[in-house]
Amino acid sequence: MVEMRPSAKCYDEACLNTQPYVDSLPSGLGSGWLLPALDALAILALPLSGAALGQVTEKLPRYLLFWAILALFSLGLTASHGGYASGGRWRQGGIAALSFLATSAALLGLAVLLNHPGILLRHCTLLDLTATPALLLFSHAVLPACAATASHTGATLVVCYDRCPPDLSLALAERKLPSRIAGVLYLSSLREAGSWPELHDSAELLRNFSAQTIQDVVFVHHPELEAFDQAPQKELLQELLTYPARIWLAFDLSANLPEMLRARTGGCKLVPVVTDELVTSSHVVKRGFDIVVASLLLLLCAPVLAVLAALVRLSGPGPVVFRQSRLGAQGRPFTVLKLRTMRHEPALAFAQARPGDARVTKIGQFLRRTSLDELLQLVNVIRGEMSLVGPRPHAPETTVEGISFENALRLYRLRHRVKPGITGLAQVRGLRGETRSLPALEHRLASDLEYIQNWSVGLDIAILLRTLPVPFGQANAC
Repeated sequence: MVEMRPSAKCYDEACLNTQPYVDSLPSGLGSGWLLPALDALAILALPLSGAALGQVTEKLPRYLLFWAILALFSLGLTASHGGYASGGRWRQGGIAALSFLATSAALLGLAVLLNHPGILLRHCTLLDLTATPALLLFSHAVLPACAATASHTGATLVVCYDRCPPDLSLALAERKLPSRIAGVLYLSSLREAGSWPELHDSAELLRNFSAQTIQDVVFVHHPELEAFDQAPQKELLQELLTYPARIWLAFDLSANLPEMLRARTGGCKLVPVVTDELVTSSHVVKRGFDIVVASLLLLLCAPVLAVLAALVRLSGPGPVVFRQSRLGAQGRPFTVLKLRTMRHEPALAFAQARPGDARVTKIGQFLRRTSLDELLQLVNVIRGEMSLVGPRPHAPETTVEGISFENALRLYRLRHRVKPGITGLAQVRGLRGETRSLPALEHRLASDLEYIQNWSVGLDIAILLRTLPVPFGQANAC
């Protein structure tokens, strides 16, 4: 694994080389384990919530072991009866729900026989046996459909030498990529124009990538270019590597395939070059984790939010909720929600808060010091605009030493491979508050890229647990 820890003095493009990072990107995680992981999350969600609410205070490890065993046997029973094989989604969900109920009945009966009735979690048991099957049905029937729909939205950009393969659309559909081609960039002046919009140069392709719902770029292999070695294609590729793009290489094999086989499968095949399921921020397990945990936290924090909202209202005129445009996944703007911490001055231009800023109210100082002003971002998480853990979102106007973040560090756009988070690896390392220098921005970026590079549910949980004590006593919170 490549270490992403540049020195404080090294912040130019020569020091932050793209290639080591790109070489270490995963080539894609298989989707076969996603449904079992979601099922395990659905089975463990309610018992863990009960433990968090204090309903289980003694012998907690034994209870957690019991539910882990239940999840393991339930998943095994589901798999043995075809719950993860191809077929109807509702049928698969029904198998998962019935497997859970059967396993629960067996293990709960065993717990009673072994004189451990407390393992039933008392009041939670009935809720588990009713809500968990519904969650299993949802995970099997709804989420795959949403993922399939998401994979066919947006558009694809194509880079080719003189012609596009006639079966390119079929190859895109085979890979479940957006079949709409937003534009084609031809690298040769002698070209065979097709029916798709033509792009005039690399700059126009990059503008299209930023302006439209695009995450996939296909390079068409041609003998004249020898893949990515030639200068025009190589320079464009290096530029695209700083964007949250999935990059594919297309091969036109139609001349070498029999007509019967070509008619059935098409003559164009796509090979992944840079793919990462986090690149689209639609990783099903991460999204499921975000929804479950954010919903529980929002429910638990609702009374606290009500009190804080009242205090903000009493602090002076202006709205309780502060809304601001931030850059999210794929570099697209969204509206972040926070409790207002400053005096309401809508006529003033954007200016990042500084330590001791006179605009911050008294209650705002407390909210900023404890990060409680960011609790409302749980709503952004549930809406799918943010994640619980990820790089912190910044306003498009934010600058360091008079330069926008994107222009200050070329690799900054790589942060947009994932949804922004309420907390992140940089924050638990103390990199919070105003970014005053390029070296400080570089250190933040290094932590963000390290997170993207090493993401796992376990890492998210570890960062969330480390976040709890961080806000209190942070000297650079502002």
